[in-house]
Amino acid sequence: MYKKYIGEGSLLLIGLLFGFSGVIAKYLSAWLNPYQVVEYRFFIAFVSAIVVFILSGQKLQFNKVNIKTLVLFAVTLPISSILFTLAIFNSSVSLAVFSFYIANLASSFVVGKLYFGEAITHNKKKALFFIILAIVAFTNPFDHFVIKIGFIYGILSGIFQTLASAFQKLVGQSADRMGLLITQTFAGVVLSVIAITATGSNLVGNMPQPALLITIFFGVTYLVIAYLFLVGFKYVNLQIGSILVSTELFFGPLFAFFLLSENLSNLELLGGLFIALAVLFANKSSKQLTPIA
Repeated sequence: MYKKYIGEGSLLLIGLLFGFSGVIAKYLSAWLNPYQVVEYRFFIAFVSAIVVFILSGQKLQFNKVNIKTLVLFAVTLPISSILFTLAIFNSSVSLAVFSFYIANLASSFVVGKLYFGEAITHNKKKALFFIILAIVAFTNPFDHFVIKIGFIYGILSGIFQTLASAFQKLVGQSADRMGLLITQTFAGVVLSVIAITATGSNLVGNMPQPALLITIFFGVTYLVIAYLFLVGFKYVNLQIGSILVSTELFFGPLFAFFLLSENLSNLELLGGLFIALAVLFANKSSKQLTPIA
């Protein structure tokens, strides 16, 4: 039973860190373009993983992981990050977040059911219902709604996030998590550099020392997030995991309120209540074993 709580706690912590990351990314946008933000984050996470690996004295072992699965694990999360950056760049932030989470939740339930045989219980349905209400409350997507390329990028990003979660679940059984983290963060560096080169952006941006320190913290938190994904999806199924991670919708505005002095609207407070209900039903669902037709 305690392993279930470790998994759920890890995924909830990811939601918190994702929310905090949004505030940091907004702060860094004064000096870096979206592609540079992704590049810096993956590069610092990769360097941090190498440092931890050297200090721990471990040996890289991939004998427990299928090579095809390892490659797909390495590239899917970075691709999702790049696509989400494109979504924000080509549409409003609210529409990008809305399209991302709608696609992520829908595809997580489909993949969880078809590939992992996860039962869709009554409580899962209730949790999904409340998290969709929360998404609408936080993003207000239907205000001047127009389908643009950014909306498509957001949909694709959400789908790739589901694929990343599925591969994280598959490789999470590996004892050599450090090797997995090094592989994934290195793939993120390579893919982000390719994206920057393709768009003609500069690889390096100029920023003051305080912003550089925050950027380092930003990258280190990504390494923590990547590790928590491996732990979380080892003990929690894909459907419930996607709901727990989506608590970012509440933590983002909450951190913006405390750190950026942005006001919390009544609609966002209502969204917070919906998220609390979704997490409650998701936790109840993990105790159910009987599939619902």
